[in-house]
Amino acid sequence: MLAVAVVLPAAVMAGPDNTASVQFGNPTVGSPGPVGPGIELHDASANAQFNLVPRTAVVGAGGTVTFTIGVAGATGTNIVPHQVSVCNLGVGPDDVVDSNLATIPIDDSDCTPAAAPFSSGSGHPVSVLFPQPGRYLVICNLRPHFTEFNMYGWVNVN
Repeated sequence: MLAVAVVLPAAVMAGPDNTASVQFGNPTVGSPGPVGPGIELHDASANAQFNLVPRTAVVGAGGTVTFTIGVAGATGTNIVPHQVSVCNLGVGPDDVVDSNLATIPIDDSDCTPAAAPFSSGSGHPVSVLFPQPGRYLVICNLRPHFTEFNMYGWVNVN
């Protein structure tokens, strides 16, 4: 018996123009499952819609990463909204503190939203410039996506 494996890269390196791309949510994988009333977009385990693919991107100082917010799933045109937020150097997932639990967006001064709240739309791009070397935590700034589904990734800037 011959087994075939598909290996996905753990990180995507910068292209020749010092850019990288990360997909925020990947609703076209997995089996359909309900997200909420009238929305059935991704597998019921939330592995598709609440992931960054790849989880780590690498660019040089002064490079740009374009985060693409979801694409319409095979079972519908609704897209679960996300908000790209980049945290300061040295901030890890356990360091993110939400000081205002009355709002859906996370209110942490160490993590700055890169776009308007609830960015959505098929293939909506959010580009972020990374001028300083280091490792940056990138989160979905919508509380349940980050706190319940661990929706975060990294940008390593050389």
